[in-house]
Amino acid sequence: MKLLFAVGALVLLPAIQDPPDFDAELKSLKSEYRKAEQEYYRPYREAKTQEEIDKIKLDPEKEPAPIYLTKFKDLAARAKGSEAAAGALLEVVQLAQQSNRGPEARAAVDTLMDSHMESPAMERLATSLRYAGFMMEGDRTACLGKIQEKSPHAKVKAAATYTLAVQGMSKREKESRELFARLKKEFGDTSYAKKADAFLFEMDHLQIGKVAPDFEATDEKGEKYKLSDYRGKVVVLDFWGFW
Repeated sequence: MKLLFAVGALVLLPAIQDPPDFDAELKSLKSEYRKAEQEYYRPYREAKTQEEIDKIKLDPEKEPAPIYLTKFKDLAARAKGSEAAAGALLEVVQLAQQSNRGPEARAAVDTLMDSHMESPAMERLATSLRYAGFMMEGDRTACLGKIQEKSPHAKVKAAATYTLAVQGMSKREKESRELFARLKKEFGDTSYAKKADAFLFEMDHLQIGKVAPDFEATDEKGEKYKLSDYRGKVVVLDFWGFW
């Protein structure tokens, strides 16, 4: 309490408190989650053999994703309508997917669609919906279409267009081609447009039944060869890498 003296009276006024800094709280919570996740999965990083990995038994009760899912939901509720709330809801979407809690992910998506359409954070939602088919069912396309139409931000529109184009490649090829063309025409300065040519190449040359594109490589003896050198023969291509 603060004390203020008035003529003939002692006036008590409540102390003025600073408003909560939800942006700082979101940043801190995201950092906490990353550290908790790294610690939880540390045994896998430290394991040196497959045998050691097979012996690891993590306590599911201590898994960070569902624990921090609740914390981000709480922050989103307290910061309702703010950019921090949008950021917290995006974390909810991701963690709910990781925890196989589809209804909570969907509820967060609905809130983002209803209350945060003008936020630049919707770019992240548009890209993450590419992997959300299991929880969105047939509504994913409708959500992306709404983001594409309603968002005031070019990068958000580009992200929605890109995701729509990619998710339709296998079943709606004509529509996907049109979306990739639109992406290049209207959002040519975005990273999404720069990816369009690679997907168009995949649609033209890397589908089942297509003739494999020719390429040149060097064998273990240093001799160069081309895929076309083996035309008419059975060829097995083994692609591998580290992630």
